[in-house]
Amino acid sequence: MSQTNKTSWLSRFWALPLVVAMGVVIALVIIKSRPQMQHQVSAETGVPVTTLQVAEYEVRPTVTGYGEVEPDILLDVRAEVAGKVVYVHPQLKQGVLLPAGTLVVQIDDSDYVLALKKAQATLAQNRANLAEQDITRQDAELDLKLAKDKLSLASKELVRFEQLLKKRSVAQSQVDSQRNAVLQARQEVQSLQNSLDALPYTTEVLRAQLEIAEAEVAAQELNLERTQIRLPFDARIASQSVETDQYVGLNASLFSAQTIDKVLINAQFALPQMRLLSKGFDLPAEQADVFIQEGAETDTLMRRLGLTARVSLVGNDARVNWEAKVERISNNLDPASRTVGVIVSVARPYEQVEPGLKPPLIDGMYMQVELQGRAQAFLVVPRTALHEGELYLAGEGQTLIRQPVEGFAQQQMLLLDPQQIRLPSDQVITSDLFPAVSGMLLAPQTDAGAQQVLADWLEAH
Repeated sequence: MSQTNKTSWLSRFWALPLVVAMGVVIALVIIKSRPQMQHQVSAETGVPVTTLQVAEYEVRPTVTGYGEVEPDILLDVRAEVAGKVVYVHPQLKQGVLLPAGTLVVQIDDSDYVLALKKAQATLAQNRANLAEQDITRQDAELDLKLAKDKLSLASKELVRFEQLLKKRSVAQSQVDSQRNAVLQARQEVQSLQNSLDALPYTTEVLRAQLEIAEAEVAAQELNLERTQIRLPFDARIASQSVETDQYVGLNASLFSAQTIDKVLINAQFALPQMRLLSKGFDLPAEQADVFIQEGAETDTLMRRLGLTARVSLVGNDARVNWEAKVERISNNLDPASRTVGVIVSVARPYEQVEPGLKPPLIDGMYMQVELQGRAQAFLVVPRTALHEGELYLAGEGQTLIRQPVEGFAQQQMLLLDPQQIRLPSDQVITSDLFPAVSGMLLAPQTDAGAQQVLADWLEAH
């Protein structure tokens, strides 16, 4: 290596450490020349939230159940007499509405007319026999009276003959003859008396025969009436199974019809829902959980329970509804769903029809039933304020309190029983809060919108 190259290499080797050392010195000078850092304590601020004041309100709790429409009465009409069908109403078809009293089926009545005439003739004969018996009784009474008079005269004549015999004015044979006449008269009186005494029994037999004949006439008249089948009420025909010229036997099915003045809906409700309503029942404490009441006092019981109902068609506009009456409560739980059945009725559903909006309630329609109980005191909070079973509350010092609660959801609100739930604060947080750490500082503000929604909801309930 030449002397020149060696000198160049040495100069490059010492230049790099020198540059590094100079950079470190400059950095130290800059750091030392900076002013000393001052520590400042910042003020802690709360998380902004909106709150609503919780209070007790009188609310009529409402529960919702579902069930199908069924007729109040479904009549399966069967033939009460046998015979050939000679007439079937041309409108006797499934779904047709027919008024009460309409003649829908008539069975040939020829045999029953003849049977009625025969029964009437037998009745007339028995009436004549009874009238003849009355005349016989009158004759027997008159004959008995005459026989008694004859006996009286014969007895007096016998006494006179016996007195004359003592005076030897008559012969003994004449006395004996008169005594024989008295005996014959007595025998005649006794015979007539026996006949007269037997007449009431004969009369009773004739009266019994008369009653049998009258019953037979009534039976044949009833059979004749049964040949004409008329609707007992305004009805909707559910099915038809008879045709003209068809022979029908006794108890043969003709058609079925259902009433249109009232329909029933057996809606199913969960037990917790019924327990909520039962708290407002006007019943003794030992009967508070009793839902099974049947019999003559059902209407009185329903009034004491304070239950009202309203039904609407599932899938239709909920504003289109029918007022309903609570008829009774089922006497057992549904074995599949373990729910309680409440039977409600809708009166005159066909009179409330609005074409295109409110249809008639027919068998099988699936309905939503809203059951409303007596007004009770509840703490009312928006359902949106519930977070996985907890309410977020603004407690003392504006710190967060997480309170587990169990309530009943009703529309957009949550009802809490004030007798079972004691909230540590009356300020419930209505806004979203994440993360929600117990004890964290809050900056609450009144939620005017939620307050207005609550006021509108309370007015509607």
